[in-house]
Amino acid sequence: MSRSVITVKITGPAGAGIKSSGVLFSNFLLAHGLNLRDYSEYPSLVRGGHNTYQVSFSEDELLAPHYNVDILFSLMPKHWQTHESELTADSLVFAEDGKNLLPLAELSKQFGSSIYSNTICLGVAVFILGLDKDVCQKIVSDQFGAESPNNPAFLVGYDYAKNNYSAPLSLRAPKARGNLLYEGNDAFGWGFIQGGGNFYAAYPMTPSSGALHFLASKQEKYNIKVIHPEDEIACASLAVGATYAGARAATGTSGGGFALMTENVSLCGAAELGTLFYLVSRPGPATGLPTWTGQGDLLFAIYSGHGEFTKIVLAPGSQAESFEFAATALNLAAKFNVPTILLSDKFIAESGSSLEDLSQKQVEIIKSTKAVPGTPGGEYMANSYEHDDEGFATEDAAIIRQKVEARLAKAVEIVKVAPEAKLFGNSSSANLIVTWGSPTSIILEALRLDTTLDYAVLQIRTVCPLNPELKNIINKFKNITVIENNATSQLTTLLKSHFDFNPGRTILKYDGRPFFPEELISSLRGTVTNVTKQS
Repeated sequence: MSRSVITVKITGPAGAGIKSSGVLFSNFLLAHGLNLRDYSEYPSLVRGGHNTYQVSFSEDELLAPHYNVDILFSLMPKHWQTHESELTADSLVFAEDGKNLLPLAELSKQFGSSIYSNTICLGVAVFILGLDKDVCQKIVSDQFGAESPNNPAFLVGYDYAKNNYSAPLSLRAPKARGNLLYEGNDAFGWGFIQGGGNFYAAYPMTPSSGALHFLASKQEKYNIKVIHPEDEIACASLAVGATYAGARAATGTSGGGFALMTENVSLCGAAELGTLFYLVSRPGPATGLPTWTGQGDLLFAIYSGHGEFTKIVLAPGSQAESFEFAATALNLAAKFNVPTILLSDKFIAESGSSLEDLSQKQVEIIKSTKAVPGTPGGEYMANSYEHDDEGFATEDAAIIRQKVEARLAKAVEIVKVAPEAKLFGNSSSANLIVTWGSPTSIILEALRLDTTLDYAVLQIRTVCPLNPELKNIINKFKNITVIENNATSQLTTLLKSHFDFNPGRTILKYDGRPFFPEELISSLRGTVTNVTKQS
């Protein structure tokens, strides 16, 4: 391959199959043994608007999608101009009005619909990149069926490219690694299943809906119960009730739905029930930006629910950690009988990465020792009132103090077994980046791209309860930078509330878009950047 990372992007209106064709192209790449990371954007529209799907891929390690686009397909005239800032002098733009003319309207006429334009573009991409045509054509046929017009549409695109363009890039011959493409929602779903989860209740709310759809499709094969109730209050109530009955239960939503669930978070705290809440953030307040990304729910998750009680909040930094943390969260919830929140965001949940087959990945399952209804000789009263050790309501001052302290004391033991913070990069550097969640992989990709940047990176993976040892790690570094996808640097506020923490710089982005490695390189170097705010 003539360059280490290539990024391909396809754009067009909603309803034109932008993401479906993009995912199909990613499967072409996986069949050639390539590593990939994808990212999609779409407005909250069923038809029209401007949708995109992009995938960055490499023969080598790849941690995040890139900003600069090498090959762009625009299904509609004037769509590609929106992305001129992402193009370089060497970028190829295929469109009716692009630098590389691609007469999609004319080519798709023979199939009676412009809907096949996306598959025509796939054929062009396969030729331009030197992919194995037969391997890719079989994937198209397997996806749509042997009689589908998508099969000749693919060949029309390939033949047109062969007759009209050169093939400037050439990838190696197919060498499948067996990896599959997983979005974060799917990875969470597999972690839930492999971790012994057996009850999931959710009301569709972007960007968490993918987990509901995924688990619903697996309930018969894996003997799990998936319910779509009338609202988020019912979802949380059902999940908490299922936990009381002995299920390894979870519910999923985004910020607005989680606002309705917080009374049940408190119920879990009082009744000592380990329900898992899968919170996939999008920008707020209120409806906010339903189909975009952000990290504005950190403090909301940590301080959710009224009263004082211990909860667990885990923050995966990738699709792989979404799988890992789903199983870990179920285990922690069962072991400590406290509400547990898996805090993700749209970027992780609806973006994909190439991973080993998660359906075959085994994890440890730790079961709860709490008695459940029907246990011979067992008894447990799940009381929402303050109560004594037998579960009977009480207003006795001494017992109240004892119960409050017992609930809070769980944090000490949780810290010992919850996912530890990870330190990447040059641990002897004077410069430290502190972050959490989705920016982690993007920061690491930026440092991989520009090896002259001298930084260590601290990823905080358990954001509640916070490990006091973090202070000792951070204090070893002279210059501290915090990077996160929100406007107020909520991680800074959190760390300040636990110990003396004064970062020299914060790099924040809060326009609904994730960071990209290229802009972080510019920001860390102090040059022009697309980052929304830097202080």
